[in-house]
Amino acid sequence: MGEKLYYVYKVIKESQEPISGKDIVTALKEYGIKVDIKTVYSLIERINDFYQCLTGKQLIKTIRRKGFIVAGDYFEDGELQFLVDNVISNSNLDQKAANKLVNKLLLLSSNNQKDRLYIEKGQHQDLTFDLLVNLTTIIKAINNQRNIAFKYVSYDIRDNHLIEVYHTNGNLNEETYVVSPYQIIVRNSIYYLVGYFNKRKDSLSVYRIDRMRLVMNYRGRYEDVHESYDIIKEFENNVNMYFSNEHIDLTIIFDRQVIREVVSQFGKDIEVKKVDKQRLAAKIYNVAMSDGLIGWLMMLQDKVEVASPESLRTNVKNRLTTMLEMYLREN
Repeated sequence: MGEKLYYVYKVIKESQEPISGKDIVTALKEYGIKVDIKTVYSLIERINDFYQCLTGKQLIKTIRRKGFIVAGDYFEDGELQFLVDNVISNSNLDQKAANKLVNKLLLLSSNNQKDRLYIEKGQHQDLTFDLLVNLTTIIKAINNQRNIAFKYVSYDIRDNHLIEVYHTNGNLNEETYVVSPYQIIVRNSIYYLVGYFNKRKDSLSVYRIDRMRLVMNYRGRYEDVHESYDIIKEFENNVNMYFSNEHIDLTIIFDRQVIREVVSQFGKDIEVKKVDKQRLAAKIYNVAMSDGLIGWLMMLQDKVEVASPESLRTNVKNRLTTMLEMYLREN
């Protein structure tokens, strides 16, 4: 019965136009399924009953004197476009993994909905890891309170090319780390694992999941000491490029041309006033002082100026001076 349900749904979904019960019977024969038209109607009713319970919507609708269509797509067009775009643009997925995930998202979509979407071909590079497999392994290990073993990579140069090399501070052997995992945290589209590594007994350790290789379950004593720590604080203490314990009240003067960049960085709930015809001043409270913030300010070049605090203004000025000296230096 399950096979018949699937192929009735498949035939209707793949039809560009409403398809009649008679044509469904004919199409099913191509899959080796022989049923009469009453059975087709019964199968459609069962599909709709199940989908109604699952989503509160009707999946297959009848168009009078024309036939049946899949009208109740699981995702709205905008939702599906957003999800597909984020999969395709994710640099931590290779082409195979991205295609597999996109196909899953499209599984309950009609051909008409697929035709309405704009699906780009991603420019995915070949990767030496599978982020989705790593995440699955780690999530299950956290849930089951099981250790994981993995190798952790950095980079070196060989024959004028960057290559991956394994860190050599492991606790199982020189290259293999065994960690009791506690929590996955996402920052700026990067996945981090916070866990206990017994070579650092007085703190928790943080690992970028996209730099973990050969992740697998590992039998051994699971060290459940996470309640002794503030996991978020431990994370922020370890990952300090974009996050800092120091917070400032920031005032910037910026060109109207970059107003969207300012809103993207700080949101709309900031104080803004007009300086002159072309420039605006914004006051942003409680901003984390970090290299990430400084990098963002320098990226906008002469379109943004730090007005205060003076310490940040001096920091940016010193970095710009150092960069200028570097480029003025004779090779």
